[in-house]
Amino acid sequence: MIRAIFGLGLVLLVFGGGLTLAAGQQPDPYPEDALHADQRARMQKARRDEAFDKMKEESDRLYKEATELKELLDKATPHTYSLEILKKIDRVEKALKDLRKRVKQGYQ
Repeated sequence: MIRAIFGLGLVLLVFGGGLTLAAGQQPDPYPEDALHADQRARMQKARRDEAFDKMKEESDRLYKEATELKELLDKATPHTYSLEILKKIDRVEKALKDLRKRVKQGYQ
């Protein structure tokens, strides 16, 4: 009898424990810190805003480098290319790779 009650209690604990949560919802790791949830949300928003600002800065840098490259190519002739053009192409590629990496990372 005691074994049956214990078994039933164990089954309810294992299978019934997750019934209070919505599908896909994780339990709050700090339920006693409800005030800290607001603080965590503000910190996450600040990180997302900072990541977005960095993406904008890198996008501006890429635009600037690409514009300078175009100006250098406009000045060049089909038979003469300067080393500055090759250096500028490397800078544009680096700026593009940095921006691509940041966008793939997202706002984490």
